[in-house]
Amino acid sequence: MDFVSPIFDIVPRLWGFGAKHVAHVKHLGKRLEELRAAMDDLRDHRYEVMEKVKMGLRTQQGIVTIRVERWLLKVVKFEEQVFALINEGDFQVERKCLGCCPRNLQTAYKIGKKVLKKKEEVEELLKKGDFAAFTLTLSPQRVAQCPMENTVGLDSKVEDVWEKIEDRNVGIIGLYGIGGVGKTTLLKKINNEISIRNHEFDSVIWVTQSKATKVEEFQDIVRRKLEISDDTWQKCSNENDRACEIFRLLNGTRFVLLLDDVQKSFFKSQLTSLGIPLPNKENGSKIIFTTRSEELCGYLGAEERIKVECLPPEQALSLFSMTVGEHVLNSNPEIPKLAEIVSARCSGLPLALLTVGSVMASRKSYHDWICAVEMLQSYPSEFSGMGDQVFPPIKFSYDNLTSSVARKCFLYCSIFPENCTISVDELIDLWIGEGLLDGTSPREQGEFIISTLKLSCLLEADESMEFVWMHDMIRDMALWLARDEEKNKNKVLVARSGRLTDQEFNKWIDSSWVSLWGCSDREIIHYLPTCPNLSTLLIRDTLLNAFPGGFFEFMTGLTALDLSGNQGLVELPPEIGRLRILQYLNLSLTRITTLPTGLSNLRNLRCLLLDYTMHLKIPPKEVMSSLSLLQVYSKMNGVMEYFDQVKVSVDDELAFLEVLEGFSHMNKICITIFCQSSVEKIFSSYTKRACIRKLKLIDCTGLTSLCAIHALPNLGKLEIFRCCSLREIRKPDWGEFHNLRQVHVGVCPLLRNLNSLAYARNLEILTILDCQSMKQVISEEEIVGDEVFPKLKTLSLTCLPSLETICRLPKSFSSPIEIEVSRCPCLRQLPFDDESVDFLKKIRGELEWWAALDWYGYSVKKACSFKFKPTSAPSGKAKEMTASTSKKKTAKASKS
Repeated sequence: MDFVSPIFDIVPRLWGFGAKHVAHVKHLGKRLEELRAAMDDLRDHRYEVMEKVKMGLRTQQGIVTIRVERWLLKVVKFEEQVFALINEGDFQVERKCLGCCPRNLQTAYKIGKKVLKKKEEVEELLKKGDFAAFTLTLSPQRVAQCPMENTVGLDSKVEDVWEKIEDRNVGIIGLYGIGGVGKTTLLKKINNEISIRNHEFDSVIWVTQSKATKVEEFQDIVRRKLEISDDTWQKCSNENDRACEIFRLLNGTRFVLLLDDVQKSFFKSQLTSLGIPLPNKENGSKIIFTTRSEELCGYLGAEERIKVECLPPEQALSLFSMTVGEHVLNSNPEIPKLAEIVSARCSGLPLALLTVGSVMASRKSYHDWICAVEMLQSYPSEFSGMGDQVFPPIKFSYDNLTSSVARKCFLYCSIFPENCTISVDELIDLWIGEGLLDGTSPREQGEFIISTLKLSCLLEADESMEFVWMHDMIRDMALWLARDEEKNKNKVLVARSGRLTDQEFNKWIDSSWVSLWGCSDREIIHYLPTCPNLSTLLIRDTLLNAFPGGFFEFMTGLTALDLSGNQGLVELPPEIGRLRILQYLNLSLTRITTLPTGLSNLRNLRCLLLDYTMHLKIPPKEVMSSLSLLQVYSKMNGVMEYFDQVKVSVDDELAFLEVLEGFSHMNKICITIFCQSSVEKIFSSYTKRACIRKLKLIDCTGLTSLCAIHALPNLGKLEIFRCCSLREIRKPDWGEFHNLRQVHVGVCPLLRNLNSLAYARNLEILTILDCQSMKQVISEEEIVGDEVFPKLKTLSLTCLPSLETICRLPKSFSSPIEIEVSRCPCLRQLPFDDESVDFLKKIRGELEWWAALDWYGYSVKKACSFKFKPTSAPSGKAKEMTASTSKKKTAKASKS
């Protein structure tokens, strides 16, 4: 290359080459020789690897590891690229005219740069070619079959999991559910499926994490599965060395790690510190684990979470019958009927079904089965096997709640009867009343606890998180714990229906919580219970119409009293004012007409609930002003009952709002407003605005514009009825309605649209009835982004004669939705196209209306047709509002 050296003094100035650029050309020949030498080393190493692979395949009858196989393919492809580059470089050197032509100089520079880069890649490939293992031994024992119990109902779940196993985008799969639901059985079945199905996994490793809590225990199980010799293992002096050895063997292979019974404080990062490579698209490995907590699925980074549910009734009975055996079921014609009752009492929990079934497998006596039914219904913990086999796995989730407050709140849920759906609002109010929640934000604390209990599978919840319920077995366990593991059976008493006998009342002396639902007695006569320990008393949905004088005399420790749903109850006994530490009082859905003046003595009251007390006037100012610690006040009125109750004057309503203004601890107000001036007062009050959770406006004469709804930051439910002057609900000048979940609008004849709801991004339920002027629900100029109702689940449109469109955007919905349309003759198109139509779950409407619809395309029409159900009658909220409208026709629209 010396012949070009003189010219390099000129080239940089002519062509802008720097010293680095010149070096790529000047030393091209030398670098080509270095690349040849490096490639010789790589080629030699490739031959060595291939020989070791051949030897492994011949002696061990195994397969090439994925890591080795990929390296060999990469080297072969790389050799072809380098061979072509060297030939091109040699050609440039041989031409000996690099300095004569600028074009040749540029080409030589590019080749020189590539040569240098390829040499670096050769060195990297040589490093990666240092393998600990070249082949994996194939043997029938590699995936050991797990012994299996009955697996009724698991086949479909196995297919769900296998679908995720075959998905290369999914590396970590979490299986979660309550204790005893069959998670371990499902994992065993998956292990066995791997042993018989076609797959590309090199190894399957099973670790029961709850039994391998120490690092060395976990690592020892893994190393034995990987057949790391004792000598090699003993050379690893610490946890990190052992992790490196495990990682060295697993990295580059395709493995399945089955982690059973993962407990708290186990994070994704811990897997790598143990030596487990994390799954990804390249290695194709999988980690499948079971846990009682959905929250742990997040800790471990599960891309897919699969809930293992209890068995449906038919499958539960099948599993129970298989466990009991035909010889017992056929021994008495009455036993199969009783077996259905016993099976149902286990509520589909496999562990309970197997445990109870095993106990009954030798019981052929009709009397034994009757006793079993009675015991499981009254005190299930006393049934053989329940207290020591069924409850402990469920109790584990309770024990792992880090907060003592959360544990107390969970146990409190047991005062609701089995199969009871519990309002979240109501539950939090009760927790506040019982004094379980503390701090400055008790409602937020309560919501967090409910979320914690749900993630721990101790509570079930609907999608909206408005209602929760307990699985029957979990409730039985909660009652067992609340009764001090049955050491004090009367500590918590819960009864649904039946009569209030003296024998039942005698139990109250030892009780802390008493809950009676649907009792048939109309009066409690001649009995004055002594209850020194009673803190919560719920008497709900009964036929009671009176309490005897002195009934509450000896309940001085009562903190929560719920008398809601007793629609025959017209008054409260005066001594209720002596319950001086009472914090929660619920009189909703009763017929009381006044609040006793003695209520002013309840200076510790936190929650006062008076919903749908249609005969109750506004609470007296002298009573309310004494309740200085009040945090929750709720008095929502129904639409129909307004005609039967005493009308509220403007002055009284304004005076009452003035009283509410003075409560410094208030955090929740649910209220019905009848006067326009009251609406203005609410929106002008900074204190009340933040407390309003539910707001209902009825007959607010003169209200033409609702322009400050966004100023109610915690508003979750808005209802507007018969506001006949209302023309608009103004959109917010800033922000969105973040917490607004439900909107119901009815009999507002001048209202043209609900454009402001385009800013209610979390709206889930929308009902519109009898709005004569409404042409569009949302007009296109108000659309925020590409979606109108991103979370709407239910849309009901009834008696809207002018309605032409819901929204002209065909992608208005982006979550599953149900729609009901009735008497909307001008509505000719639905906001769905080929992409968004999948979000439609169900649509109901008249056949005539359906036949007249226009469509974006035939495929959309076809898809919607499968989900259409004909109907002719309004339902739900629409029925209530329609009935109220027919009861009293309003002429205010014409006056406006």
